[in-house]
Amino acid sequence: MKKYSRFAIYYAPPKGSGLEEFGKYWFGWDPLDAKFINKKQRINYLKRFGIKNLKSIDNNILIAKKYGFHGTLIPPFKINNNYNRKKLFKKIEVVAKKYKKFNFYKFKLKKIDNFYAFVQSKKNNNINKLSNRLVRELFKFRSPLTKKEIDRRNPSKLSKLQLSILYKWGYPYLMSEFNFHMTLASEVSGNKLYFELKKIKKNKEIILNETNDFDKIYIFGENQKGMFENLENFSLS
Repeated sequence: MKKYSRFAIYYAPPKGSGLEEFGKYWFGWDPLDAKFINKKQRINYLKRFGIKNLKSIDNNILIAKKYGFHGTLIPPFKINNNYNRKKLFKKIEVVAKKYKKFNFYKFKLKKIDNFYAFVQSKKNNNINKLSNRLVRELFKFRSPLTKKEIDRRNPSKLSKLQLSILYKWGYPYLMSEFNFHMTLASEVSGNKLYFELKKIKKNKEIILNETNDFDKIYIFGENQKGMFENLENFSLS
């Protein structure tokens, strides 16, 4: 059985949708098929937005690329030694059956702190409720945080609420601090990426005009190359 160092619980756009296509060509990594996309294919796809040079993109997606294009429900975690992958997957399947699928609101491009992402036009309580339920139900599967993992979250820069959520649930942006988004680039520097993203925004009907259902919960795993790939998905009822 293939080994994975961490697991994450995500929303991923359905295979073949405009959003899914965009994500894999934007990052050059297809997490649903666990493969890299070659440079020529990426350029050919992104030309429809007027993007011809990948350099300004690739310089700003290095951190986000490994996770694949997704919306986080539970961020990556190491599994507790008392449990195994099979039990984790079964529990997620049980939770999925308790929720009915729902529609997304329209997506839009937004800058959040120092990263860019697609967000919905308004807060979707369905996603927040699902994420909160998963956090509670799956908490026992998470290995306790190490000091190094806590330090990585820059605790001195967190609010008191975020700090309490970090210590209780393992990540500072869960529960009441949860904000669903689909990251395009993180740790952005300079203006070059901004101009490329403006081209995306101008031609957003290519990818953001579809009505996508939130109908599945995806489980991604971090493979031995450090890339996250889809392992399983479970349909909502």
